[in-house]
Amino acid sequence: MATIPANVIEKLNAPGTVKVLATADKAGQPHAIVCGSIISPSPDKMVVGEVLMHKSAANMAENPKATFMIAAGMEAYEIDVKNPVRVTEGPMLDAMNKEMEAIHLHANALWVFDVDAVYDQGANPKAGTKIA
Repeated sequence: MATIPANVIEKLNAPGTVKVLATADKAGQPHAIVCGSIISPSPDKMVVGEVLMHKSAANMAENPKATFMIAAGMEAYEIDVKNPVRVTEGPMLDAMNKEMEAIHLHANALWVFDVDAVYDQGANPKAGTKIA
């Protein structure tokens, strides 16, 4: 298991950062969506709220690997994750839904992942370099 560097978590939490979840079904067909409900409650975990994500949820149920892409300007990072666990109740889901009330959205569940690796994917000579 890897841990997300502090600068990557800072970028993840920054306003204006684009956050993408990419999954694949068991046959390997990829699927990607933009998500605002992506958080890292600790450096070794990634979480996404299940909001209007029927295909992604189905993929995560049958394929234990996914990746998150976060980007802002020239800076971008890929966070590979594994071992998804679907959480349908509890304080973390309640907290996310309280924040999402302001934009009239609701997460039916949370998907919690272990961080497997982190890569620099920015527009720079280090693109593709594993950093965690």
